[in-house]
Amino acid sequence: MKKIIFFLIVTSSILFAFSTNYFPFKIQYHCDRILHKTAFDICYSCKKKEPNFVTYTLYGNLVNKNNYSRKGLSFRPDYDLPRICRSYSKDYVHSGYDRGHNAENASLDYSRKVQRETFLMSNISPQAKWLNRKYWSKVERFSRYLAVKYRKVNVITGNCGSIGHLKNNVNIPKWWYKVIYIPKLHEFIGFLAPNTNKNMKTVKLKKYLVPVKEIEQICKIKIEKK
Repeated sequence: MKKIIFFLIVTSSILFAFSTNYFPFKIQYHCDRILHKTAFDICYSCKKKEPNFVTYTLYGNLVNKNNYSRKGLSFRPDYDLPRICRSYSKDYVHSGYDRGHNAENASLDYSRKVQRETFLMSNISPQAKWLNRKYWSKVERFSRYLAVKYRKVNVITGNCGSIGHLKNNVNIPKWWYKVIYIPKLHEFIGFLAPNTNKNMKTVKLKKYLVPVKEIEQICKIKIEKK
């Protein structure tokens, strides 16, 4: 019965370009489910039980507004997903991987409602501890810096590939990426980092700065004008 349900989920997948109000380009990619949250959209994979990617806009005037503490917040299943597609916080216990936010709490903590939604498991992927806490934190801070400097930026954060699975068949990505578009400059900035702890405590921000074309090639994603 589970196989039949999963077949129905996959065959009803969204096959056209992912279009979102948070990114001014079409994104060609297969999404099993598209989840619209208050301040970000999720292209979700039922097979991987994690996002393929999320899109959101960072506004400079909101980056340092309120900054609600994450104290008291916990990771929760997303009941907008069918049960067979969901991941759970317990899937990560003793796995050696952090629950990595795609739409990050630190950038979207201007609203308690939005902040809570970043803790939904539909927004979470396995991320190596020191990638999450050191290098990726630098990337997120840099995106906020750009939002303040240029008033706003549009962001895609996602992952691709596989180096194994957690409990409940949650995919462990091989790569994490972030694409930042600066409307004021009509320019893209891309980061593509391996999902590893190696050297992540000390690596410089520019180490994994890459052309967006490289992200498109490796992660089989295509960003096109609307």
